Amino acid sequence: MMRPLTRQIRRFKDSEDGLVMTEFLIVLPLLIWTFMAMFIYWDTFRTLNHAQKGSYAIADTLSRQREVNTTYINGMQTLLTYLVQNSTNVEMRITSLKYDENSERYAVLFSRSPGNRMAQLTNTTVNNSAFKAKIPIMADQDSVVVVETSVRYQPAFDVGIPLTNFRNFIVTRPRLEQRQVCFTGVSCPSIVRL
Repeated sequence: MMRPLTRQIRRFKDSEDGLVMTEFLIVLPLLIWTFMAMFIYWDTFRTLNHAQKGSYAIADTLSRQREVNTTYINGMQTLLTYLVQNSTNVEMRITSLKYDENSERYAVLFSRSPGNRMAQLTNTTVNNSAFKAKIPIMADQDSVVVVETSVRYQPAFDVGIPLTNFRNFIVTRPRLEQRQVCFTGVSCPSIVRL
């Protein structure tokens, strides 16, 4: 009576029927998580790359202008939103600065943010040491356009990447002969030809 039972137990122990399916069911959750993680990591780097390229494109476009207005700046926000493919979580601030070597200070020609989503910069805020450290050394009476963007990224699945703000800070020198970008209706200092 024990012999047939022992034989059945040995046969069950040595049987490999259904082993592949069992292994697959054990590995399936890890496989699904890996595919989701690869998608989220790819999407994160895609968003970061689009935010950087869009910010540089806007800075380059602004560097070729003599004068901008509210409609133009709002259009730049729309362009960045389109380039990033993120309709609600894009913020931008455009600031034009001029440097005075005698006082070693920056003067704000204008600072605008579409929808006032970012606070406008003032002479006081641009001359604090944290902001000054981001701007390259400039010649006397030279000006630059500073484009600051912030793109909020919310991953579709939780794979270890938290809610992130991709921030860009681009400083560009105007390209036209007047070497400064002004805002319509705001008087610009005298034109400097270098």
